[in-house]
Amino acid sequence: MNTTIGTPDSGNGGEPHRERWGIALVGPGVFFQAPGLCRRPCAAGRNRPANPLPALWRLVRMVWIFFVFAVISNLSQAVAMDHPESGHPPNVVIFVSKNIRPYVEAADGMLEVFSGLPEANVRKFFLDRLTGKAAADQAARISDDQSVNLVAAIGPEAAAFVWESFPDPFPARIYSIILNPEKIIGSHALANGISLNISPVVQLGMIQKGLPSLQQIGIIYDPDINQDFYDAAADAARHAGIQLVPVTVSSSKEIPDILNRAFEKIDGIWLIPDRTVISESIAQYIIKEAVLKKIPVIGYNQFFYDSGAALAFVFDYRDLGRQAADLAADLASGETSAEDRVPAFQVWLNAGVIQKLGIGIPDALEPPVRIGP
Repeated sequence: MNTTIGTPDSGNGGEPHRERWGIALVGPGVFFQAPGLCRRPCAAGRNRPANPLPALWRLVRMVWIFFVFAVISNLSQAVAMDHPESGHPPNVVIFVSKNIRPYVEAADGMLEVFSGLPEANVRKFFLDRLTGKAAADQAARISDDQSVNLVAAIGPEAAAFVWESFPDPFPARIYSIILNPEKIIGSHALANGISLNISPVVQLGMIQKGLPSLQQIGIIYDPDINQDFYDAAADAARHAGIQLVPVTVSSSKEIPDILNRAFEKIDGIWLIPDRTVISESIAQYIIKEAVLKKIPVIGYNQFFYDSGAALAFVFDYRDLGRQAADLAADLASGETSAEDRVPAFQVWLNAGVIQKLGIGIPDALEPPVRIGP
């Protein structure tokens, strides 16, 4: 956008002097020209009456100039916001839900990647250390900082805070270490990030590689929470020639009786994230009862592995932080991602438990399946 202010021009010698004042705003299809003012100075020795309106014209001219500069300023700010320049060094703010090990490790992994980028500026805040007002004030300061080009959220609370506090598409936003992010931030086209979701199709394929002898796998879940997951898993199981047995509960109190009946129809049990079913004590109870029945349990993090699950999907949270930082660096440099990236994970086989259950371990294991530590 160009702004041009007219300046006085004068003739030669004794030619009459003419002032032209104007201001032009040049933009797409827009041109404004302020009215020019012309007056001839009195010639020497002649008594000409003075113009009675110079003060009024000067006032009009000042108001017009003020108005146009205000328009220019607003349009310039809008253009800068709508079309941020790419290629600037990353200036990233990270909000972390809580100061707990998984989130801290993810933040460390993210910082590790950014520390290798030239001129990167990264700030980190733990939400559990900020009051509501302090967090809101911090978000307001970040919103006013035009150099910030990305805000990252680690954990569900941080994601909810970031998506509420920074609703515009710029700065870019990214999330990490979240299960089912669409339930927290909504299904939005700009919602890039690294979730903890591994598709049921992928999980079932890993189970087949690690525990190929299983043919009737029970999956325990609350239909109000995980019916979609079960439907997708059941469809994948049919294609793989495996019978997936639904073990549905609506209350944790139902689990002992329903589980005992299910044990008669299954040769493995698959535990998935479900707030009705899973708590630390219930998970340990299910694993203990299953091992007594010589039935292997499949879990979804290291806690299940340590508690006696035969197979567990395990995340390295530092790796997830690095993975999120790679995506964040792309976004900060102007690149975009159309869909979520699959989280990095490993599949640990519990050799000691498998041996007690009398189940063999495949001779050749392909990554990410491996014998656990």
